[in-house]
Amino acid sequence: MLFKVEKEKLYSAFGLFKTLKKSTLDQQLKKLVEMKWIESSENKGYKLSKKGSEVLKEYFLNRDYPDKIVSLENATIRKSFFYQFQLVSQIFSEATYKNKQYSPTIKDPVQQVAVKEWLTSLDKPLLNLAKDWSSELEIILEKLTEEEAMMLVWKLTGHELVGNTNRQLAEILSLDTVELYILLDQIVEQLIYLIDKSECTLLKSFLHQINENHYYGLSKSTYVTAVYIKNRIKLVDIALKRNLKLSTIHEHILEITLVKQTFNFKPFIPDEIYQQLHYAFKKDPYFNFQKAKQENKNLQFLWYRLVEIERIRNESINN
Repeated sequence: MLFKVEKEKLYSAFGLFKTLKKSTLDQQLKKLVEMKWIESSENKGYKLSKKGSEVLKEYFLNRDYPDKIVSLENATIRKSFFYQFQLVSQIFSEATYKNKQYSPTIKDPVQQVAVKEWLTSLDKPLLNLAKDWSSELEIILEKLTEEEAMMLVWKLTGHELVGNTNRQLAEILSLDTVELYILLDQIVEQLIYLIDKSECTLLKSFLHQINENHYYGLSKSTYVTAVYIKNRIKLVDIALKRNLKLSTIHEHILEITLVKQTFNFKPFIPDEIYQQLHYAFKKDPYFNFQKAKQENKNLQFLWYRLVEIERIRNESINN
């Protein structure tokens, strides 16, 4: 799944419709085929038709294309980040007015506990934290467009102020709820990026604890493997220590590579194999693993896939 997202550059769409049923998807696809916006492709999938391409182009004439999400790195943290961002903002707003009698806008106990643990770890008066949060957030919001900043602010609940639901905000902006959800996801991604690159101590601390709680965008098992790798433990030894198959550790390497674009995977491919695979891909862009295995029966799938991922990313940069 992650490789498919990387190959097709589906970062913005990944994880958007987690509750979508296959039957509903099939109905929507059938409808799009009937409208002649998409058509069946040779690999039993679908591709955009000429008419669909024209409709898409017209749609984005007066709209920004959702291209702010350029990797999978924050895919698993954006939801919790925004929930906790709203909750912390409300807590600080109420603290400023010395109000302790209010109903949290975010009801999820998991998010509430995470925020409570973070605030406790800071060991600083709530009023002081509220001032720091406000001043730092102002710095970050100034780097967004006015519309993006307003969309974030309109979602926030504070003292005697109730934030808008997605449906309400969609109506205000004359958007479909799905359009709004996509736009908010893009804005949250930017917010995370800006905080990460900033010198805003409190906001960076907030982002850090969310990353920690979500294994820095990785699955829990892959994160454990990543820690071993960081400590320079060999893959074979990691498998032994964790009582896992080596192939499972290889899957972890692929996940880390797909999620963390700055991860250096070259130490896990023999130099000669690395050069051979790149040469083979250069001769034949459709060079698949079956062909690669015929040329080298000892070739590991890990090596093939890592080079394939690198080529996909290099093509994106060049284009």
